[in-house]
Amino acid sequence: MKIKMIGTGAVYAKENNSSCLVDDKILIDCGNGIFKALLKQNISINDLDTLLITHIHGDHFLDLPFLILQRSVFPSETKLNIYGPVGLEKTYEQIMNLIYSDIKDLKLIKNKANISFIEFDSLDNKEICPGYFATSYNVLHGNFSPSYGFTIKHKNKTLGLSGDSAYCENIEKIVQISDVSILDTTFINGTSGHMGAHDIEKLANTYNKRIIPTHLSSSSKEYLIKNKINNIIVLNDGEIIEI
Repeated sequence: MKIKMIGTGAVYAKENNSSCLVDDKILIDCGNGIFKALLKQNISINDLDTLLITHIHGDHFLDLPFLILQRSVFPSETKLNIYGPVGLEKTYEQIMNLIYSDIKDLKLIKNKANISFIEFDSLDNKEICPGYFATSYNVLHGNFSPSYGFTIKHKNKTLGLSGDSAYCENIEKIVQISDVSILDTTFINGTSGHMGAHDIEKLANTYNKRIIPTHLSSSSKEYLIKNKINNIIVLNDGEIIEI
């Protein structure tokens, strides 16, 4: 699998918000700023097959209206399936009504954009894209729920994704079964809502697995670069890794 880091930053960081692209087909999260980041990184939005939303926080889904509008203006023959927590489509419609009050027929926009919302409570080895199978994991994100981590399997490789999460049992499970995991590393020390550099260092050492930190603050990124921890790969926005 080819993984491109569209964004690696937490909401207050200068980097784009956390988002990545799998094999140019599957986009993970589409927070504020990601639509423009995709265009600047020459990603063809009309070629996307699947969008997977980890949770309904603005820095993870708020550019969804712009992505859908672009596809409605420049139609694509490739259908985009948007997987997300229950309530995602209703929240999208509420935002559209606020920011584009002159657009009255959201169903028409949806049809022109060639998209489908697929809301879930859980995914169990679900084929979200031909040959790509996703499993969801409930993770701890402070008082916010639901917040999901995922594994995505393709052929003989597995990618792990934490979404936004504190250190918890399901994060350990994701790391154990994945070849590479992309994990929330907002702080140096973890909190009840987010992991920190010390958390992912523990995971990398315990399971001897490669970890790509994301949702980074400037302090956690500086810490990881300075300490050069084994099995932790710090990537910048736009960089690619093969697994």
